[in-house]
Amino acid sequence: MRIFKKFISILLFLSFILLFPLNCFAASNLSTVSTITNGASYYIRNKNSGCYLDAENSLNFNVIQYDYHGALNQTWKLTCISGNTYRLENRSPYYQNQGRKCLSVSEVNDEVDLYYYSSSLVTQQWTVTANSDGTFTIRSLWDNKVLQTENSSSSSPANVIKATYNGLNSQKWYFEKIPSPNALTANLKVEFQAGKYWNHSPSNSNSVTSVRSIACTHHGNCNYNGSCGCNSYSSAIQCKGYALYIGYRYYLSDPRNWNVINCDNMSASEKAGAMSFLKPGDIIHFNNHYIYVTSIASNMSTFYFTDVNWNDPCIIRWGGSCNISDFYSGSKNLHEIIKAPYVLL
Repeated sequence: MRIFKKFISILLFLSFILLFPLNCFAASNLSTVSTITNGASYYIRNKNSGCYLDAENSLNFNVIQYDYHGALNQTWKLTCISGNTYRLENRSPYYQNQGRKCLSVSEVNDEVDLYYYSSSLVTQQWTVTANSDGTFTIRSLWDNKVLQTENSSSSSPANVIKATYNGLNSQKWYFEKIPSPNALTANLKVEFQAGKYWNHSPSNSNSVTSVRSIACTHHGNCNYNGSCGCNSYSSAIQCKGYALYIGYRYYLSDPRNWNVINCDNMSASEKAGAMSFLKPGDIIHFNNHYIYVTSIASNMSTFYFTDVNWNDPCIIRWGGSCNISDFYSGSKNLHEIIKAPYVLL
């Protein structure tokens, strides 16, 4: 089994390097923490490699380290059992739906993978202890071994195992707390109601928060500052302005300053690689239309979004859905993915 898992990891590594070399960014840019908050979600970065704890996207329940991409399979929720003992739960919608989501150790060898939640299993209980250098040691209650990269590897991907403590950097992990959405966005679905129109017509004074009950009548003859009646944000109107503004409201940063994956010259396989790291919070530009990703389905083949201007001028929609495969093998011409700084929880 272990040889098979290594073989799968090597295949994934080769496929991503050959097909999509620009799929990851250097780091999340989130601050590391010195204490753990019960119930919070984290990216967990290895001190030796700079790679992140990751539930392998091949859906085989294996746990690896991988370059930062920030998707839900790199997101870990920590639940306190007692004291500094925690359960680490992967937030991937696939693993959540399977129920096999908790970081667990093998009882017979040094493998680490995801296993079904059980409150009584010591194999999925971990002490998380702060070190003097700002890292943490993650130690299994089952056998007192600690989480580390296999052979202290600095490669991406590389297997993660448990091993006897030796204090090396490959056994030390930074925790980067993923912020909750800005409190002011809690009611965005109420503020921007589905079926209403994102415009300020008939006024010519731009108001990015304006929502009306009727469509504008000048939709095809507009300018980017919003004086025409369509709302404008960051010199963009209609679907692009709306997607950028929703991103701003969630993250309090202008998505024009986010990392962008340009997909126009990609092959179908490269686009498939780009879409495999899609996360809630990202903005997709395709067929000259912009949408804001809100969630990923548990089948990992569908995602949901909000947008305007799909079938009616500036009409607001929540809960739209698309098949991921359509963006590399179907009717949707993928132009770019604007990558949110971290996953939208």
